[in-house]
Amino acid sequence: LDCIDSITPKLNLIIAAKRKRVKIISSMGAGGKMEASKVKVADITNTVNCFLAKTIRRRLKEVKIDKLKVVFSSEIQDDSSLKMTDGSNYKKSFYGTNSYMPGLFGLYAAETVIRYLLKK
Repeated sequence: LDCIDSITPKLNLIIAAKRKRVKIISSMGAGGKMEASKVKVADITNTVNCFLAKTIRRRLKEVKIDKLKVVFSSEIQDDSSLKMTDGSNYKKSFYGTNSYMPGLFGLYAAETVIRYLLKK
């Protein structure tokens, strides 16, 4: 289960898992989202309205990885939740996150893993 928020460490984990043929499910951006009903599990090529998924998808394509199971929300981010930073730690901005959304993403990821294990 990948729940890393930073792009480079997230990519490093995904690439390493894919190269070693380790199953992985990756949580995409929960920031700026509110609607629980918009959370889905899909291949990264089928994600919409998620800036993190778009960035990860593009960077994975550069290293010839085109399949990745992800948890994402199809809801459009609320612009008022975008916060700018001073640029330290290589982060220029972030979306504020509702308390329940990261947990919901985690539950979807856990369900996917459990269903996979039950099929084995």
